[in-house]
Amino acid sequence: MNFSTLTKSLSATVVGLLAIATPALAQPGDNEIGNYVGLGARSGLNDSFAVVIDSKFEIFKLDQNTVSVRPAIYVGDDFEGRLPISYDVILDEQLLFFGGGGFAYNFEDSDFDPMLTAGLDMPLSERLILNVEGNLILKSNDTDAEIAGSINWRF
Repeated sequence: MNFSTLTKSLSATVVGLLAIATPALAQPGDNEIGNYVGLGARSGLNDSFAVVIDSKFEIFKLDQNTVSVRPAIYVGDDFEGRLPISYDVILDEQLLFFGGGGFAYNFEDSDFDPMLTAGLDMPLSERLILNVEGNLILKSNDTDAEIAGSINWRF
């Protein structure tokens, strides 16, 4: 096993453990958006359609805004994971803008790449949250852009 394979394997393990442990770290939602989990879809520049299992967990509050982790699983031609950390800005009670960065992992190819993310969360009802986000994945040989949308259950 070479160093690159070992690094990718360890990185994938860390991403997986963080995704599993994140709900335990989450703080109760202080705004109308709060924490959520849901389903959606992804389309992208170099990507085929994929089903998205999406989530958001608030980690801590900074004044009126929050820092959150947003783990997601993409199931399509490839099995992929996303683990961004975002700074969430509450524009009003009905709209939250977020931006941040993290990592994208492709389980099929063992690709572990940095990513940037930005998007909006908007309540549709007391429990349903619409999430629309864009991700820019900085691959070693290319740059990939994707857009994902999901309907989520707030808890």
